[in-house]
Amino acid sequence: MSRQYKLARKMMKMTLTAAARELGVTQPALSSWESERKAPSIEALIRMSKLYGVTTDFLLGLSSESDPRKDWLEPINSTLIPVLHESPVFSPTHGWAFVDAISQELHFSNGLCLPATDAGDLYILAPELMQPQLPKGTVLTKDELHEFDEVWVEPISTDQLLRQELRGWYQVKGRYVENTVGQRFYLDFYGAKWLAFVSEDAEA
Repeated sequence: MSRQYKLARKMMKMTLTAAARELGVTQPALSSWESERKAPSIEALIRMSKLYGVTTDFLLGLSSESDPRKDWLEPINSTLIPVLHESPVFSPTHGWAFVDAISQELHFSNGLCLPATDAGDLYILAPELMQPQLPKGTVLTKDELHEFDEVWVEPISTDQLLRQELRGWYQVKGRYVENTVGQRFYLDFYGAKWLAFVSEDAEA
């Protein structure tokens, strides 16, 4: 079965060196995945999916569909819990938790500890509309961004503090959006690292 790791990286116009740095692996390791000499871990596969903005099925050559939200908005298959040890997962009921695959439990940020079987649906990322403080508007497609002067940016991250720090209104400029303190999100990473919204008033 042909893998599409290299194709996904090229679609994002990322060099091997830059992609390896963002994935937290060595360049030879990424090269060995792309040449199919070695296989990445499940965790690395998920990181590639997020970084490149594609589905894990796309990376594995199982689908031509590259929209990552089709994976991210689906509950995690319970059989994946053992390989997600110490990874963050999102529960619509209880929020973020870390997986303890040894005890088969989830440890939530508020101190709650639940057996994985009792936690209900879990997600790799919080579905977009579960995030707090979103404007009452729709998610823009990448092609729609330049129809607006200003958009609300929601970072895609498991780090709640980072999302709180970087979310907000950004001016749309050329190949990126920028806020009043100079923080930028580049269009090349749209859907992988951030999403944009507009208010209902702006849409009308």
